[in-house]
Amino acid sequence: MPKLTLAAASLLAALALGAATAAPLTGAELQARASGGEFRGYGATRRNPLEDVILRFRPDGTVSSLSTIFRKAGGGMGTGQFEQYSDGGSWRVEGGRLCVQLGSVHGDLSGCYGVDGGAGNHVVLAGPVQLRGTLGR
Repeated sequence: MPKLTLAAASLLAALALGAATAAPLTGAELQARASGGEFRGYGATRRNPLEDVILRFRPDGTVSSLSTIFRKAGGGMGTGQFEQYSDGGSWRVEGGRLCVQLGSVHGDLSGCYGVDGGAGNHVVLAGPVQLRGTLGR
């Protein structure tokens, strides 16, 4: 049986602790964190397997989005360019889910998400895509 290094054992313990402390946020908790706040995180989208995403939730029910991806170039390691995309739309809390409706650029992010809260402001959004990051003010 292979031995676990101290670093690997620590990582497994941290992942188990994070999973154990994650719990779905209530509608009231979502409203309090999102209204006037923002989500900052990452996930796999139709554009890229790793896309950084920022969603800014205004109290009036509008949302703006900004995402960044890195496109590799054929010139070798570390060559390429960053691309940014922005969009806008609306948001609401429906039951215990955070729902967003965005335009064509971020249309793949549109839909309702169950939100599991972890330590601090850390969350996992599970819906049309899975996003990991922070949600709050």
